[in-house]
Amino acid sequence: MDFLKNISLFQNDKFGIVMILDILIVSFLIYQFYSTIRRTRGVQLLLGIGLIWVLGIFAQTLNFELLDWIIDNIRPALVFAIIVLLQPELRKITGDMARLRLFRPFLLKTATDLDEIVEASKIMAKNKTGSLIAIVREHSLKDIAEQAVQLDAILSTSLLLTIFKKNTALHDGAVIIEQNRIACAGAFLPMAQNLDDARMGARHRAALGIAEESDAVIVVTSEETGEISVCHDGEMIHPVKPIELKNLLNTILQEKKVGPGNPSTDKKFESEEAGESHD
Repeated sequence: MDFLKNISLFQNDKFGIVMILDILIVSFLIYQFYSTIRRTRGVQLLLGIGLIWVLGIFAQTLNFELLDWIIDNIRPALVFAIIVLLQPELRKITGDMARLRLFRPFLLKTATDLDEIVEASKIMAKNKTGSLIAIVREHSLKDIAEQAVQLDAILSTSLLLTIFKKNTALHDGAVIIEQNRIACAGAFLPMAQNLDDARMGARHRAALGIAEESDAVIVVTSEETGEISVCHDGEMIHPVKPIELKNLLNTILQEKKVGPGNPSTDKKFESEEAGESHD
């Protein structure tokens, strides 16, 4: 490896590869940190710390001895203040970094408990309760989940039934399930575009919309008909019999994503009766 030292690209100079990597790594960490704390109380804390730092420079420049002495004694405590007060944000940053695609081959995937989802869907279909459940696979729905009501709760039938109970605040939104946990509720998913079927309601359009933009698997129950639909890879399977739901979800979640229109499982949305309305 000694010959590499003679190549200017690998020399430790101003434009060396080490400096480039250093800048890229620091930039990535700053971006991750900012994207995590931008909607939390951590922003105000960092602004306060930044103000103290600027005051210190100001005091040194103008020779304000008393102010400079106070800030010099405060500075060592700022590092500990950041660690203690930003513990939740720091845990979230490390967790987000661990879920990067680079590290996915080394992580054990948590299997989704389909029994809880299937049972809740059966009950809601029987009672004609509208619901929208998105199961995350490889593509993260973090941007959508951040705009919803954060739960990070254990997946259970009773909690799903409570969330989608009629006339409640979270009834109209979607539930996002990731790593066998209910990440959030009340999520608003992007609507599918350029649909010819005008009878398809907002709930089914949202399910198709996120199925077009990600590899998530979405289970929908209709508030009008009580029928169950499953969306994935930009297609909708409808209607799905309650007794067949678990086997269908198992098949989809275990197969590799091959793009929209997979003939093995996909069927386009069709109404059994003309003029039938879907929510």
